[in-house]
Amino acid sequence: MIRKSLFWGLTLVLVAALVSLIIRGRRLEKQQAEISMEVIEQSQASPIRVLQPDDLRIESSTMQREGAHTALHEIQIRNTGTVPYGGIHLAFVYLDSSGKVLFTRTHPLGSAKILPGQTYAAPGIRVEEVPAAATKFQISILSADMLSQEVAGQKTGS
Repeated sequence: MIRKSLFWGLTLVLVAALVSLIIRGRRLEKQQAEISMEVIEQSQASPIRVLQPDDLRIESSTMQREGAHTALHEIQIRNTGTVPYGGIHLAFVYLDSSGKVLFTRTHPLGSAKILPGQTYAAPGIRVEEVPAAATKFQISILSADMLSQEVAGQKTGS
């Protein structure tokens, strides 16, 4: 009889402890759920970078030497697509008279925005450290950022 009452007593204590732990756990979950709030912020859309965009074409480019190791370029770029572009990066490759590559340099056009159908003239692009043996150059568009119509309109003042 003592064994039976001891068994039921310990079982009752164990059940009471288990119920107590369950209730305490529920209270803590409710408190944590009230404290932690989900914050959702909407971010502005970022431009999409396009590598070697087909829409942008170099219409003309010239190079004038300024001293032995400096070149001054004038470039015209036309946007033949339907999307405005900004954040344009150019690649200059300088060649000797036999066509051997001597020097390569990249240059960002800064805050230039080119709307669809427009031509952008970039005068006075200065490139330093050009080898004296460079007689020719090639220019290409490495990348450009596609802009939304709203962003392009705001930044160009249209």
